Parts: sequence; C-alpha cells; structure tokens
Amino acid sequence: MDDLNCKSASTPSMPLFSASSKYHHDRKGLSRRRRWLVVDFDGTCTEHDTTPLLPRLAAFATRSRSTISSSAARTVVGADSKCIEDESAGNVEYDHKQDLERRLSQFNELETEFLKRYSDAKSNLFQNDNPATKETQSKKERVQSMHDALEALDEPSNVVTRMVSESRVLHGLGHADSSELEGILQLHGVSTITTASAEEDGINGQDSIELENKVVIRLRNGCVTTLARILSQSQPEHGIDTKCLGWSLAVLSINWCPSLIDASLVQPVLRKKRSILGETVCETEVPIWCNHVNGEGTVTLNIPGALTKRDKILELRNCLEDAHDTDTKDGNNIIIYVGDSSTDLAALLEADIGIIIGSSTSTVAMAERSGLLVLPLQQRHEHGFGNVKDDRMERRQTQILWRVDGWHEIDDMLKELDDQWG
Repeated sequence: MDDLNCKSASTPSMPLFSASSKYHHDRKGLSRRRRWLVVDFDGTCTEHDTTPLLPRLAAFATRSRSTISSSAARTVVGADSKCIEDESAGNVEYDHKQDLERRLSQFNELETEFLKRYSDAKSNLFQNDNPATKETQSKKERVQSMHDALEALDEPSNVVTRMVSESRVLHGLGHADSSELEGILQLHGVSTITTASAEEDGINGQDSIELENKVVIRLRNGCVTTLARILSQSQPEHGIDTKCLGWSLAVLSINWCPSLIDASLVQPVLRKKRSILGETVCETEVPIWCNHVNGEGTVTLNIPGALTKRDKILELRNCLEDAHDTDTKDGNNIIIYVGDSSTDLAALLEADIGIIIGSSTSTVAMAERSGLLVLPLQQRHEHGFGNVKDDRMERRQTQILWRVDGWHEIDDMLKELDDQWG
C-alpha cells in the first residue's frame, strides 16, 4: 500500500488503484471524482450467478486456442514442420465435447461440496444464535457478531475455491482476455441479454443459463442504461473547470474472472455511453476489484469474502479523503454500494448509502438479525433520507440499509442526488 500513500483498514493483495490508473495518488485523478457508485456483479448486475458458466467458458477458450494452434501448426513448412506438428498433436486432436463434459461434471461435484459445507456452516451459526443475547448487545457488538458470522460463511467458499484450483477445471480461462471473451460470448451466446429481451426471444429461467453450447449472461433490466447514464453525465463541459465531475463507477465482486466482468458488463456500459454521447472513443476507467483465475486455472483470492469487500469500501473512502484533505466536510464525497447477498452486507453497511437489490430474503433476514434496519428505497423520504450532503455520516451511524426490486429505483435516486448537487 506504500505506493498509494493513503490510509487503509488492511493490506489487501490487490491495490485499489494500479500505478497506471488515473485514480492513482500520484496522478491526482481522485481530486474531482468524489461520487462513487460501487456495484457487485453476480446477482446485482446479472440476473443469475455466473460462476457455473466459468468451466463452460474455459472449455470454449481452450477450444479457441487449440483451433488457432492447430491452424498454425498445419501451415508450418520446412525442416521444423514435423517437430511442430508433433508438439501440437494434442491440440489438433482436442475433443471439445469430451472436455466440456469432463469440466461440467467436475464442477458439479465441487458445487455440491460447496453447498454441503455452506449448509453446515449456516446450521452451526443458527444453532448458536441466541436472540436473548442479541437484545442485550450494543449496536457495535451486533455488527461485530454479524462480521464474525459472515467470515464463517465465507470459509466454505474459500475452501472449495482451493479445490477448484487443484482440479484445474478452469484451465485455459485465464488466458482469455476481455476481447477474446467478448468474441466467445458473441459466438456461443449473447454477451448481455436483459430480462425484457430474453422474454422476447423466448428464453427464460434456467434455460437462459444452460443452453447447449451457449453462454448466455442476462443483465438486470435497466442496469446498463443506469450505469451508462451516470457516466455520460460525468463528462467535463468544454472550457469549464468544474469542482466535481460527477459519478465514477467501480465493480467489487468475489467473481473469479475479471475479464468476464469487463466483457459482459463494463464494455456494454461503455458502448452505451459512447452511443449516448455520439462518441467513437471512450477513455472512461472502470476499476474492477475481484478475484483472478490464471491460465492454469488457479484462483487467487484478492477478494475472499465479505470483510474484504468492506475493507475496499473503507479504503476508497480514505483515499477520497486524502485526495480532498483540505475540503472533506463539504459533503461532496459519497460512496454508494449496491449488492444482493450476505457477502455484500459488511460493504453495504460501510458505504454512505447501501442498497440491497433483488428478492433475497436470507440477506434481509441476516441484516435484521444483526440489528440493521432494512427499508424500501421508495420510502427514503419518510425515514430521514434528507440531504445526502448533510446527513451521510448520521445515516451510517443509524445503520439503515435500503432495498429495491430493480435498477429503475436506483436510477431515480441517483437523479435525485444529481439534482441536490445541481
């Protein structure tokens, strides 16, 4: 963290901003970027968890590379031709169907193992859950108990992730960059398909995820439109030096494949932004903070769970305060976090505004069990939402989380906040 020169709650393995990022401390890119919308990926921006798609993507990426290697080997002429043909024989004879079936079977076993471990961990937590004890706890003690529970629930995922690495079921996925994955998604499915367009195409339910030889990722209706809109309104007007350039966007996820997040979410958002502005080039930077799978299928846990997500939000706030250390009380620094699962709870609570999207009753139940107040975002004015510029710290201290059914509600709130700043 020395290269950031900003405070941090922890020392994560992945820096918040790389040295090449415009947001890095040395480049002073945060000086006019005070409003941040940070979003989870799976279940928040997408309709479904994309994790089950990863072995399928890995198989497609392997087939794509084996096809290229085979073509290259067959075009070699001269004295070295036989040698190269022999070395690439495995690629020439690559059996995609057999490889895909093997990967899916292995991954299904790993999913079953995860569900068993997670169920056991959850049962152990609830067996030791004493409502009478919680009633005597302070707010701080309740939040700490929630953090302990979240850490315990993250452990099954971390254990099974190590098993995924050892199985090499994702071998080849890390070799595919965002552009290659976009090509795979376009060739074998649809990179971004909303609920509305899925219904028009007759795609619904589990069919949209497990189509034979397809990789279909459905984004929540309104997600791309909302994210593109706030980014398109964050452009500096020509000749005008504004104090704040509006909203910045970041993705904070426990997903294993940053290239998938970029290909299926970030790039569609940036294309939409270019369309709105009538531009052909887009220099907008969208940081992706997540885990990482390499070419061998080994997963590095940069974001192992709920508490690391919380630390990232705190780290971002500290960096924003460092960037505006002479003007930190004017209310212009704000972080909104949107998530859908219990893994997001600690980050939701750490943000200035935390929003739970979707219909997960278990996430809301866990929040309420920890003494948090979860209210519909549409009722925000009935519960002291007020002026964000004045009461953001008070709202964090009251420990209120908001819930929404879809992105249209979030878009309405963001427009309201834009009006507050003028």
